[in-house]
Amino acid sequence: MANDRDEFIKAGKEILDSVTIAIDKNDYSHLGADISKVIKSVSVAPRTTYSSARQAQTINGTARPVGRPKAAFIPFLQKKVSRYLGVPEMFFGGALGAIFIMALLGALVSGSVAGSIAMGVISALCAAAFFNGLRKYKLANKYYQYGNILKEAQYFSISDLAKVLLKSDKEVLKDIKDMISRGFLPRARLDRTETTCMITDEAYRMYEGAENDRIAREAREKEAAQTIRQADKAKQAAYAQYPQKVRDILVEGDEYVTYVRQVNDMIPDTEDMSNKLYRLEEIMNRIFMQVKKDPSSADDLHKLMTYYLPTTKKLLGAYVELDKQPEVGDNITKTKEQIDAAMDTINGAFENLLDSLFQDMAWDISSDISVMKTMMAQDGLTEEGQGFASAAAAAATQTQPK
Repeated sequence: MANDRDEFIKAGKEILDSVTIAIDKNDYSHLGADISKVIKSVSVAPRTTYSSARQAQTINGTARPVGRPKAAFIPFLQKKVSRYLGVPEMFFGGALGAIFIMALLGALVSGSVAGSIAMGVISALCAAAFFNGLRKYKLANKYYQYGNILKEAQYFSISDLAKVLLKSDKEVLKDIKDMISRGFLPRARLDRTETTCMITDEAYRMYEGAENDRIAREAREKEAAQTIRQADKAKQAAYAQYPQKVRDILVEGDEYVTYVRQVNDMIPDTEDMSNKLYRLEEIMNRIFMQVKKDPSSADDLHKLMTYYLPTTKKLLGAYVELDKQPEVGDNITKTKEQIDAAMDTINGAFENLLDSLFQDMAWDISSDISVMKTMMAQDGLTEEGQGFASAAAAAATQTQPK
């Protein structure tokens, strides 16, 4: 650092001499080239190396020479960045800026328009260089601050880091992006939402795998949703032929059937309850199928839709919740047994309801059969009819005059 400082001072004197000569001669045509030549002549030893070249390691906060057990690998600090990064720019920008500001004042006093413009532009460039160096210096210090917090983490949440630093997510994200763009974090990448930073290739590969799984899952969900929408559309088209009351019953009935199937999927097939739900689903499907065939039977389903099915749904929901709990007490076991037993009653009642929907059909068929038998008998097409016909013929023969 001592050699660098001497070169900075020497360069500053040479630049000041060039400025003084330009002001004295009122000739600024060669000033820019002279300053550029001086700056290029200053050599600053590079101070950015990799952590593998460190002469000492820090373990549990204690500096130890190479040869001792190495400290835990800190992915964030893979690359050693000079803590004095930006200092040369700050020095040149500040020192030269002060010189050129004085030169600007001198040009203004002397009334030199060209000199004033030239000194103003150079002063602005020096100020820009100073603040750019200041940003680098602050970023280098943040780099070590963030690394000391993250330790061995191979990836981290921007929000979590911001909470520890008592900063906003936006501010920390900007710092991480600056570090990536300046090469402080050579392997780091942000996720698609810019909420997580992966520092190592391994972490990024894990992220890519999870991202591919997410994309595939979303594609499957989208396809499934599309299939459901198409099925619903087809179902609505099929239900359009029925009166509104019947359509409402059929749509609501489909929802109950779907719910019973979903509950059954949660219950192991080894349980007796599962078999009862299979039976319930079958009966419900047959009930609503009969409504499709005979829409007039919808009037007979008032209590089924307003009380029986909602209550059944409530009982099944309670059974599922109880089934998730460990059987640590008699109440859970007893309640599940009660619901299980109630399903027998419900299935029996629904079977009777299904049977009643065919009552009118049974009466009509019975009446048709009775009428048909009578007509067949009258026509002598049955045994009873043939006997009746023979008796009638014999009676007619006896009544004829001899």
